[in-house]
Amino acid sequence: MAVSQGMKIVCALNRANGFVTHQSQVGWSGRGCNKDNPYYLYKEEDDAIYLNMIDGDDPKYVNDEMIDAALDFIKRHLDNDMPVFVYCSLAESRSPSIVLMYMLEHGHIEATNNALREFKDKFYANYQPKRGNVEYIVKRWLGKLIKE
Repeated sequence: MAVSQGMKIVCALNRANGFVTHQSQVGWSGRGCNKDNPYYLYKEEDDAIYLNMIDGDDPKYVNDEMIDAALDFIKRHLDNDMPVFVYCSLAESRSPSIVLMYMLEHGHIEATNNALREFKDKFYANYQPKRGNVEYIVKRWLGKLIKE
């Protein structure tokens, strides 16, 4: 639907029945994608990027290479005036976390100790990130603030 409306897609859903996901685009089955697969972290196409992003309590499932690719994809398309649709299964953790990461990376939200609260209050009231996403965001963008 979003592609038919000219949107570019960021899929933060590793697998789910009935959805276009990393699993359906890369073609893996079972408990997870083989780590030797060249598309293990993500697969990028012209109109979409599919992330193997697991929504858990451990930040090891959120990877710089995967996130950098997603943020670059978003920036490249927004810079060319193309709308970007970011989705996951519940729209509570993974997809809004990617949007927050983009906003932090490009200065749309100031990297302060209140950045997550500000994002939830001003931009997305349904934001309920899993601990793994929060810890990744804190480490990458907010960690130096917490140490001060």
